[in-house]
Amino acid sequence: QYVVFITKENHTFDGIFGGLPGSTSEPEYAEFGVNGWIKEKGKEERVPIMPNHVRLAEQFSISDNFYMEPQASGDGHRWLIGVYPSFWTTRVFYSGWGFQKSETARGRMVVMGSNGSQIPEDYLENGSMFEHLHRGGIPFRNYGEGFEFPDNDEGPMANRSGAYTQVNYPMPKVLFENTDFDYPAYNNNIPDIARADWFVEDIEEYRQQHQGALPRFINLAICNDHGAGANPKRGYPYVASYMADNDLALGRIVAYLSRQPEWKQMAIFVTQDDSGGDNDSIDRHRSFVLCISPWAKRGYVSHQHTSIMSIIRTIYRLHGLPPNNLYDATANDLNDMFTEQPDFSPYSAVPADPRVFKPEDTFDPTDPKFERRRSEGPQTKLDDPEFVESLRDEDDKK
Repeated sequence: QYVVFITKENHTFDGIFGGLPGSTSEPEYAEFGVNGWIKEKGKEERVPIMPNHVRLAEQFSISDNFYMEPQASGDGHRWLIGVYPSFWTTRVFYSGWGFQKSETARGRMVVMGSNGSQIPEDYLENGSMFEHLHRGGIPFRNYGEGFEFPDNDEGPMANRSGAYTQVNYPMPKVLFENTDFDYPAYNNNIPDIARADWFVEDIEEYRQQHQGALPRFINLAICNDHGAGANPKRGYPYVASYMADNDLALGRIVAYLSRQPEWKQMAIFVTQDDSGGDNDSIDRHRSFVLCISPWAKRGYVSHQHTSIMSIIRTIYRLHGLPPNNLYDATANDLNDMFTEQPDFSPYSAVPADPRVFKPEDTFDPTDPKFERRRSEGPQTKLDDPEFVESLRDEDDKK
C-alpha cells in the first residue's frame, strides 16, 4: 500500500558492496567497502564508513545482478522517474553535458543536471512516473527530484535549497503541486542528515494536513554519497565523510519509517541514479537495489537480472497500476526479493564513526537562517540567444 523510493548517487555494486557475503563481488574494487577503510591523505585506517548500508543489506534484500540503463546523471534522473530518453534527449545529452558554452556542437546550450527534470522537448506521451501515479489516484510526495535549476549558484548554504535560482525549467502541474520546495535538491554543501531531518519534518506536517494519512508514494533523493572534496571546516575531513553522512541519513530515514503505523504495508527501494566512475568486477553499469520491507526476504541476495525499470514496474504493480511505457512493461520485477512470511521488526540506525564523520560538525538544520527563500531577483536570460552567445564570448576571453 505504501512505497518509498530513495535515490542516491554514482556507485557500482562493487564500489559499495564489494565483499558482501553471498554476493558475486570483488572486495578489491570497494571504494568504501563492506569492511570499511579510510585511504586518504596518506592515512590508512579501518573505519566503518557505511554501517547502515551493510546492516540493511544483511537484514533485508539486495540484488547483485542489477544494472543501470543510464550513462550519467543527465539521463539517469530521467530513468529514475520512469522516463526513457527520447531521440532529442540522446542527441543533446553529451554535447550539453556540463553546459560547454564555448563549444560549437549542436545541443551544447542544453543543461542537464541531477534533479530529474523533463523539459518540454523531451516530454513523453504518457509523461513520467508522477503523471502515471496521479492518473491512478495514488497520492504522492516528492523530495528533491523532478525540477531543474540550469543557472544557479550551488554555494554553501546559499539558502535552504542550496541554490540561488535565476531560471528553471517548467514543471508539470501535478508534480509542482506535490513537491516539497523546502527540501534541498542536489548540492553536496548540504548534509544528508539535514535532508533526513527536513523530510521527517515535512511528513509530520503532511499528516496534520491530511487527517493523519501518509502519501501512498514517496520519492526521496539523498545525494552526498556522490562525494566532493574533503572539507574539514564543514564537517567532512575525508571524501569518505560524505558517504558516512549519506549512510547515517539513510539509516535514520529507514528507522523513522519502520516505526510508522504504515510500516506493516510498506516497501522501500534504494538505488543510485547511475553507476558513476567506480570499477566493478562484472560490468561498470552494475549497481544495486535494496528492498527494505517487513515483506522482504531477510538476508537475501537476489541474482535475478534487473534494472531501474524493474523498480518502476514493481512500484506500479504494488499500487495496482498498469505499465506506463514499453520499458517498464517488459522489465523483470523484483518479486523474488519478497516473502509471504513478514517480519515487522523496526530498523535501528547505526551511528556514524566519529573518526570519519561527526554530525555536530556540520550545522544545525533547525537554524532559521537556513530557511528557504525563493529568489525574487532578475532572471538570467538563458532563452535569449544573444545573451547566451555573450556568455560564450566571455569564456573565450578567459
